[in-house]
Amino acid sequence: MTNSPKTFKTEIDFSADWEIPAQEKYIFQYFHQQLENLEANQLHVHGVKLYTVASGIVVTAIIRHSLAKKLRLEQVVLVVKDKEGKELAKKQFDMELFGELEACTARPWNFLFETEDLLVPHEEITNEMDFEMVFEYYEKVVKDFELYLDENWSNGLTDDQKDYVHSLVSTLDPLKENEISVVGFHFHESEDAIHIYIIIRNAFSETLTIENLPIQLFDAAGDMVCKLGFPIGEFEISPKQARPISLSFPKEVFMKENPDFSSWMIEMIPQTL
Repeated sequence: MTNSPKTFKTEIDFSADWEIPAQEKYIFQYFHQQLENLEANQLHVHGVKLYTVASGIVVTAIIRHSLAKKLRLEQVVLVVKDKEGKELAKKQFDMELFGELEACTARPWNFLFETEDLLVPHEEITNEMDFEMVFEYYEKVVKDFELYLDENWSNGLTDDQKDYVHSLVSTLDPLKENEISVVGFHFHESEDAIHIYIIIRNAFSETLTIENLPIQLFDAAGDMVCKLGFPIGEFEISPKQARPISLSFPKEVFMKENPDFSSWMIEMIPQTL
C-alpha cells in the first residue's frame, strides 16, 4: 500500500536564555507559519536571515522537529549554501545553550560562522543574500539494524518465522540518524479486534525507553480507522536495534465503519513517549 505520509505542524518555542523583543518574536512566528509541515520523526533547520560581520557571517535559523519525544541536541554540523547549492560555510556547533525542545516544537537561534568556517572568500557572501541551511548529518543514515527477540518472541516463533523476521529487518530502508521507525509486518483479524505485529527500530545513539506507544491504523482508502496509545511498560530498545511487538486494536473503538483492510498502514503519533 502506498499512502502519502501524514504531516505535522510544529509549535514555536522561544529559549528563556535569549531575550527576544516582542516585534522580533512576531517575525519568527511569521516565518514559522510559512514552513511546510514535517513528516513524523524528522529534524529540520530553516535559515531565516543571513548578515555579514567583520569576523564572518551570522545566520538566524529555526530548528524544528517532529519526534515523539523531547529532543536535546549536543553537537551539530550546519552547512550554509547559496540557492544553487554551492556550500558557503560549514561549522560544528555546541548546542548546550540551545536547551531542550518539547515534542514537535521549533526554536529560533543565531549561529556565528567565523572566517575560518567559510568555504568561499568573505566578499562572495553578501548581506541578506538568499541562502539555505542544512544539517550535514542529514545525509548520514543508520543501517544494519540488529534484531532483538526477547524470550517470549524466541519461544513463540518457529525457526522459519525467525528467519523471516531477520530477513525483513535486513531489507528495510535505512533510517536517518535520530529517527524512530515503526513498520507493521503481520496482520490478523479476529471477531473483536485487529492484531498487528510491528518492528520498532532505534536510530538514536542512545537506548530509548518507551512506556506508551501511540499508533494510528489506516485502511486501504487511507482513512484513519483507529488511534490508540498502547501502554507497553518500560520497553527498552538499544541503538541500531530492531524489536518486534504485537498490538491489538479493539473494533469497538474504530472510528470508521466497515474499513477495507485489503491493504493497511500504521504510523506512530508524535507525542512524548
